[in-house]
Amino acid sequence: MNSFKLTIMNFRRNLKAYGLYLMAMVFSVATYYNFTSMRYNPQFLEVKNISMYIESTSMTASILMILFLVFFIMYSSNFFLNYRKKEIGLYGLMGVDNYKVAFIFALEGLLLGIMSLLIGLFLGLLFSKLFLMLLARAALLNMRIDFFISKKAILETIIAYSIILFISFLKGYLEIIRTNLIDLMNTLRKAEELPKVNYLKGFASLVTIGIAYYIAVNYGSYGFAVALFWSVILVILGTYWLFGSFMPMLVRLLVNRKKILYRGTNIISISNIAFRIKDNYRTFAAVAVLITVCITSFGTVSSLKYFLAKNHRIEVPYTISFISSEQEEIERVEEIIADSNRSIELRQQADFLIVPQSGVVVVNSSTFESLLTALNVRDRGKILARAGQLEDGVIYVERPGVLMDLVERKEVEVGDKVYEIKLQAKVPLFGNGLPYTAIVVNDREYEALRLKYEEKQFNGIILDNPEGIRDLTFRLAEVLTEESGLYTYFMAGAMMYDLVGIVYFLGAFLFLVFVFATGSIIYFKILTESFRDRAKFEILKKIGTTEQEIHQSVSKQVGLFFALPLVAGIIHSLVAISVLSDLMNYSLIRPVIISIVVFIIDYGLFYIFTRRKFVDVVVMKG
Repeated sequence: MNSFKLTIMNFRRNLKAYGLYLMAMVFSVATYYNFTSMRYNPQFLEVKNISMYIESTSMTASILMILFLVFFIMYSSNFFLNYRKKEIGLYGLMGVDNYKVAFIFALEGLLLGIMSLLIGLFLGLLFSKLFLMLLARAALLNMRIDFFISKKAILETIIAYSIILFISFLKGYLEIIRTNLIDLMNTLRKAEELPKVNYLKGFASLVTIGIAYYIAVNYGSYGFAVALFWSVILVILGTYWLFGSFMPMLVRLLVNRKKILYRGTNIISISNIAFRIKDNYRTFAAVAVLITVCITSFGTVSSLKYFLAKNHRIEVPYTISFISSEQEEIERVEEIIADSNRSIELRQQADFLIVPQSGVVVVNSSTFESLLTALNVRDRGKILARAGQLEDGVIYVERPGVLMDLVERKEVEVGDKVYEIKLQAKVPLFGNGLPYTAIVVNDREYEALRLKYEEKQFNGIILDNPEGIRDLTFRLAEVLTEESGLYTYFMAGAMMYDLVGIVYFLGAFLFLVFVFATGSIIYFKILTESFRDRAKFEILKKIGTTEQEIHQSVSKQVGLFFALPLVAGIIHSLVAISVLSDLMNYSLIRPVIISIVVFIIDYGLFYIFTRRKFVDVVVMKG
């Protein structure tokens, strides 16, 4: 029998074992195609407001998918190699040389990859319209979606996936030819022993994670970038030590507690974990880190949606804003508003200087006081007290929608002069109608700067009802020039939901992909353990252990495998989200709880599936 026929035969026989892997790969390919095709869809590219969002988010999502595919394929190929080591060893006993065996198994993996690619592309094309319709709905886009096939996206998907498959093919081939095939026959009979306990490293893991948490929470003292880097490094290092050294300490403690060990079927499940934790701690740590990434990223995306929706009115204090000092133009705007049967609750005008080289606008303390009073800004009394005490310094004013203060500024340069920042404040001075940071100077300094820079007039109008001004926005756009910088509550909402909707939708898809990756990794690992445990459970059945007791033991063993990294991942995520909450100055309890619950549900489905497969293996059902 030649190599190709043998490959096809093996492929058909093991297709059931490849089920979960095939599903994951098909879903990943279909998702990658749709992420990529977004960049080439003419309907989305014609919408000016979202074309830039589509291109950037699509590129980011595609890169993340590539990284996932590389990691997942490499990990899965290692699993299948270990899963079939005994079978590979048999070929050695039959006199088949390493190169032929390596070619057979590498080709089998290649066939599986090609199958995944073809099915994934077909499903990606089939559901591409549905994907884009959901995206348009998430972004609140009122547009008809036509069926579109992107040849460029198909080509990119094939090229990217083919490169990954070739690398996987080469890796599997080289790994087998370097292996002693006869020795593989005994891989499932490896001697087991309790792991050695390193108390120093065990306690060091807790200290390391604690230091990481401290640095993350106190990021202001170290700088955000430095704190982020070291906290991530220390959390990963501490997590590996946690499962490699601290968990063996706890397991050894359970083994020594006879009351717990001999209760029910604990002696079976605890013993199996005790003997296997040395081999599995890397998987535990990797899964814990992946869980952290899943929950934190999805929680972040969800929080943006809640944060922006809540702060929309704060970020956009004026229903209508524009820049103009022409009285005729201002009167025309008011006439159009009157024709729309809406009443003006507040009309505010403010002079300012724009300094394009520094990316700031300058207002005097009198104007600043007038704006804060008119907008009824909270804590304006304290802020205005500082404004009245300005000499050579300035107040640095950011918009409330600026999420994160990554750098604390000490001074600001305006032209050839450097001003000391006396106070940093977040107040809705001009809203997004004037998307510049503002600095407040005293009246004397303002008059001196006015000789150097152009003075303009800001016009802010608050209507009785900011909702439903779409038509009014279009009418105003007809009479105001592009230089006026017309900005309305409707425009702000449209841009916000375009961006947030796209990010949230793609983030949800990536979340599902990474949940699949996390669940698949631990599934493959536990399935490997099931084949090693089959002989043990067979002996237990012979000495009178009931099938119910075997089920209970498996539930505990698999449950602990799933629970340990889950607990660590959730704790890491809560700390990360708390830091994010502080940066945003916004409580993220609700989106975080939702993220954790959604993840646990998806993760729980993998537990049920894995437990059932483990039982089938150890009781010889599959």
